[in-house]
Amino acid sequence: MDVKDKFSTSNFHSVEWGEATWNDKEKSVRNRYDTVQGKFNKAGSSEIPWKDFKIIIRESISRNHFDNKELGEFLDEISTKLKKI
Repeated sequence: MDVKDKFSTSNFHSVEWGEATWNDKEKSVRNRYDTVQGKFNKAGSSEIPWKDFKIIIRESISRNHFDNKELGEFLDEISTKLKKI
């Protein structure tokens, strides 16, 4: 993955967005975990195609896997982004 953006949640965990490993014309997102030695933990760090990630989010919402508080947090963030357009 050619990482274009990264959000670190801790010393060992981050979320990365960028160009997919299998095709530099596709976007992907990765839930990344590093080992104590700083190496990439491939077993715990999956890269997901962007189109699949969107399906995961959409289906998680439609199948009620988020509670109202979580949905409200998403709506607040979406509303903030839409106001900037």
